[in-house]
Amino acid sequence: MIRALLFSTLLIQLLFGYNYDDLVLKAQSSIFPKIMLLDKKVQNKLIDNKIIYTIVYDTSDYETALHVKEYINTTFKGYFGKYPYKINLVDFSHLSPNTEASALYVLKSSTDNIKKAADIAFQKGIVSFSYDVNNLKDGLALSLMIEKSTILYLNKKYLHVKNIDFIDSLLSMVKFIDKNSI
Repeated sequence: MIRALLFSTLLIQLLFGYNYDDLVLKAQSSIFPKIMLLDKKVQNKLIDNKIIYTIVYDTSDYETALHVKEYINTTFKGYFGKYPYKINLVDFSHLSPNTEASALYVLKSSTDNIKKAADIAFQKGIVSFSYDVNNLKDGLALSLMIEKSTILYLNKKYLHVKNIDFIDSLLSMVKFIDKNSI
């Protein structure tokens, strides 16, 4: 009986995608765009004078990606700071180095998909945000978790990316991790 219950729970999760914490999604949706603006080289990442904030998702998480887009639009009303923005929703199967992006926000997926998104962000010299802090070990740059307090994690690998240069006050607030510390 327990095996059948466990199997059905896993099957439902596979069919309907990963379960997301709505509070974490809302927090990340309101904080990640602000963190992107703390990159001293954000102007170099504008595409047609806009920030292109690209949300990358698995097909089963399309509705979650739409909700994140709605949270962002409700919060920022067309502008990240002084910059107009556009939100792109891109399925992992359509993500490529040619995908327009000033930053990536990556939802849950397989390790291969996470590494693909991380490699593309790294090649483009753009910041990548992850819903799941465990994805930083696969190369994504930043994640935010709500524990006893809100903790922002930064992958040490991104300290030496020449196209990304965060202001010092951000660097003093983050908890640095590398692929061995997760």
